[in-house]
Amino acid sequence: MISSKNKAISTVARAGFVAKGLVYLVVGLLTLRATMGIGVETSDATDAFSELIKQPFGSIALIVTIAGLIAHAIWKMLQGITDPENRGNATQVVAARISDFLTGWIYIFMAYTAWQILQGAGTEDGDETTQVWIARVMELPFGSWLVMCLAVAVFAGGLYQFYSAWTAGFESSFSSKVSKLELQVLRWLGRIGVAAWGIVYCMVALLLYRASVAYDPDEAGGLSDALNALGEQPYGTWVLAITAVGLIIYSVYLLALSYYHKLFEDH
Repeated sequence: MISSKNKAISTVARAGFVAKGLVYLVVGLLTLRATMGIGVETSDATDAFSELIKQPFGSIALIVTIAGLIAHAIWKMLQGITDPENRGNATQVVAARISDFLTGWIYIFMAYTAWQILQGAGTEDGDETTQVWIARVMELPFGSWLVMCLAVAVFAGGLYQFYSAWTAGFESSFSSKVSKLELQVLRWLGRIGVAAWGIVYCMVALLLYRASVAYDPDEAGGLSDALNALGEQPYGTWVLAITAVGLIIYSVYLLALSYYHKLFEDH
C-alpha cells in the first residue's frame, strides 16, 4: 500500500502532469493553427491561458489549471529537495535536482500569470518578460557576456533534450508494471515530445546569442518568439508544424505520465 505521505506527493505530481499537459496541448494547437494561416502568431503559455478562458466554463478550467500548475511547482521543488524518485547522488542527478527546484519557480510564475488573466488584468507575455530580464542583465558589468553564457547554457540544455530523446533516459520514471506495448508507446511519445523541446531550446539559445552580439534585449525572446523564429528559417513552416505536433505529442506524454509514473505504483 502507498503511505499517506507518498499518496499526497503522488496526488500533487499527478495534478501537475495533467495541468502542464493541458497548457502545452493548447500551445501546440495554437501554433499548429498559426502554421495553417488560421492564427496570426505562434503562442506561449500566456496565450494558452487567454485562449482557455474564452472557452465555455473557461474560468473554471483556468482555476483548475492554476491549481495544477501550483501542484507541478510543488512537485518540481520536491524533486529538487527530497528526490522522491530516488534517482541517487551522481553529479548529473544533483545538477538535475537543482534544475528541478529552479523550474518549480517558473511554474509558480506561470500560475501567477494565469491568475492575473483570470482577474482580467493585463499581463506581459513570456517574450516581453524575457526581454525585460535580459535588459536588466545587460545593464550589469559584462552583461552581454553573461547573456552569451546563458545562450550557451540553454543550447546545452537543448542538446541534452536531443540526447534524452535518443537514449529514452526519461523512461526511468515509468512504472515497472507497464506492459511491453505500453512501454513502447510511452517511449515514443516521450522521444518525439522531448525532441520537440530540444528544437525550442536551441531556438531560444539562438535568440539569446543574437541579443548578446547586438547588445539588444529585444532580440531575445521566450517560447513564442522562438517558434516564430523557427518559422522564419528555410522550410520553416514545415519545421514549425512538425514542432507544434511534437509539443502536442509531448502534452499527450505528460497526460499519460500522470497515470503511468512509477510514483503511482501500488506496493
